[in-house]
Amino acid sequence: MSNIAGADERRLIRDIMKGNRMAMQELYNLTVRNMTAVCSRYVIDQNDVNDVLQESYLKVFSGIGAFTSHDGGSLVAWIRRIVVNESLQLLRHKKLLNQLVSLDDVEDEPEDLTVTEQVTNYVSSIDIGNLMELVQQLPDGYRTIFNLYAIEKLPHSKIASMLGISEGTSASQYHRARKLLAQRILEHQNKKL
Repeated sequence: MSNIAGADERRLIRDIMKGNRMAMQELYNLTVRNMTAVCSRYVIDQNDVNDVLQESYLKVFSGIGAFTSHDGGSLVAWIRRIVVNESLQLLRHKKLLNQLVSLDDVEDEPEDLTVTEQVTNYVSSIDIGNLMELVQQLPDGYRTIFNLYAIEKLPHSKIASMLGISEGTSASQYHRARKLLAQRILEHQNKKL
């Protein structure tokens, strides 16, 4: 992720608040590649990714005065939160999260430790691009919760609040996503052999 140094960050914020289009372009150029990757973890269709990014940067530029680094957050982290929220909004709008149903009462099979060890060993050698492709192939709900929990490091209570589901549903969907991802990683490994 591109880091913007403190002085540069303050200058960009000040200039963008004044309506300086060159500062907007500079911030966009510094962050768009990483924000595209963030968005692409949630949204699969490239046209939708472009729409989410456009809406996100409109919110960034129009609301940059609301950004404060007093909470220890960087400008890039703030933009990332906007991109994630816009991605989730698109998924809700397209009703792609409707399959999130509570699995609290469903008995899960215990995880096979041999499979878990095989996956753990393979993940360290898999190309990050291949791994991200496998994550993108997860069903929308699984992929969304997997990204929010495993990558964004949000607790299930926060995910539940964001998506309007129970914490148990978030946890069970994450568990199922991990299990399905492990199966797909093993299948990918077996194809390479």
